[in-house]
Amino acid sequence: MTKSRDISSASRKKAKKQAEPNGQSQQTARKSRKGSRRLGELIGQSLTPLCRKQGFASADIVQFWAEIVGPQFANCTEPDKIRWPRRGQGDGFHPGTLVVHCEGAQSLFFHHESVNIIQRVNAYFGYPAIDKIQILQRPVRPRRAIQPPPLRAMTKQEEQSLNQQLEGVNNDRMAAALKRLGHAIAVKG
Repeated sequence: MTKSRDISSASRKKAKKQAEPNGQSQQTARKSRKGSRRLGELIGQSLTPLCRKQGFASADIVQFWAEIVGPQFANCTEPDKIRWPRRGQGDGFHPGTLVVHCEGAQSLFFHHESVNIIQRVNAYFGYPAIDKIQILQRPVRPRRAIQPPPLRAMTKQEEQSLNQQLEGVNNDRMAAALKRLGHAIAVKG
């Protein structure tokens, strides 16, 4: 019996090593990844199948909804799903209907802007994906404003270098915008 146990344990170890990439164990593979991954990267990948059930090709429309509809409707609306028409034989592509949740009185204003919003959504997709919007008056979950982390202060050398590069800019607003951009690049780079 001891020989059969030794053979089976040896064969298991051999099979395990073959299953591991390059003979590395899982712990070694985990240690070789440096740094952490953003939560958005992990969640975005897991939300895509759920969004497909709702008719969205990916989670991007939900994530960028505020940018698509603008600040007027960002906090009072949210996309629910896209209803695609049934396809018959030989039928080509037919645009779908975007179902949007909207809060109370804002639905009237949203309805008046629906033509513009359809154009924005189609521009986002890059093709005429929707041709109608169905508005459902329902409460909308409040969105949190995502604030980027504050930038560290520039060193004197970085600030002098940036000021030298901006000497030829005559427009004050342009110089201020370029200075903010240069600050972000210098600090992150």
